[in-house]
Amino acid sequence: MSFARKIASKTHTITVEISPPKGTDVSLFLNHVRPLKEWVDAINVPDCQRSILKMSSLAASKIIQDELGVEAVWQLTGRDRNAIALQADLLGAWALGIQTVLALTGDPVQVGDQAEVAKQVSHLDSLRLLELIRSMNEGRDATGKEFKRGGTQFCTGSALNPHRMSREAQIHRLQYKLGLGLHFLQSQPIYDLQTLIDVNEVLQSLCDKLNCHVPKLLVGIIPPKSAEFARFMNQKILGISIPNSFIDLLERSDNPIRESIAFCADLVEELAPYAGGFHFMPVGMEKHAPTMLEACLKNASGIKRLKAI
Repeated sequence: MSFARKIASKTHTITVEISPPKGTDVSLFLNHVRPLKEWVDAINVPDCQRSILKMSSLAASKIIQDELGVEAVWQLTGRDRNAIALQADLLGAWALGIQTVLALTGDPVQVGDQAEVAKQVSHLDSLRLLELIRSMNEGRDATGKEFKRGGTQFCTGSALNPHRMSREAQIHRLQYKLGLGLHFLQSQPIYDLQTLIDVNEVLQSLCDKLNCHVPKLLVGIIPPKSAEFARFMNQKILGISIPNSFIDLLERSDNPIRESIAFCADLVEELAPYAGGFHFMPVGMEKHAPTMLEACLKNASGIKRLKAI
């Protein structure tokens, strides 16, 4: 079953984010992805996340689909491409068998490792990029001209920041995205139930106003690999509140990775009834991702999957 059909189903959809290599050797990348196949519905492939140079997300998506037979969620940003390049990549991706795209603005060049040599393009932000994808899905290019030799039919997703929902400008942006007919939303990390409940209420209200379907929400989870990393997230990511009691446990533990996995398993159990699925981002914990997924999904009473685990 395709990822698009899983997104449309009433069961939980599971994705994991694995970054491509900075280089041409994909062996470690594939080794990280291979053991995840039995747990995930798709692998999410970042597009030079944090503006750090990596292999093309399009190429990496094609490689995992061909080599491992697992579908990819291809991340595409407007940061590095103008409208011509974006359209060219979208046409090429569809022709190569990539069927799902996550449209993003992209982190600014200044925060990455190419700041001294790279020019930020940012011709289209995520809203304009979503408009472009919708046009191409309807068989037209950016100028409105019809594709004579076939357009695209992407399953389309976008990012959601659950910690800025009180800001009027963010609500307007979200409402505009919803009006473009998204299939799914992928959130930044959520570590408490009330935040998820609040997000669901906003989504339902906006979709009722627009008379559109509510896209499936994949709840983001980053397992905090250490007390230091957990404190960093609390300090640097607006709205995140990892409990201090858990951070203290990480600091005292002789195996913080084990504690982090147990924490995520409990969190999934709590959030599952209110989530359309989960998007795991095992930052610095890629080799532990299979253990984490097994702990989070195998015995979670609230998780409903299309395929047997």
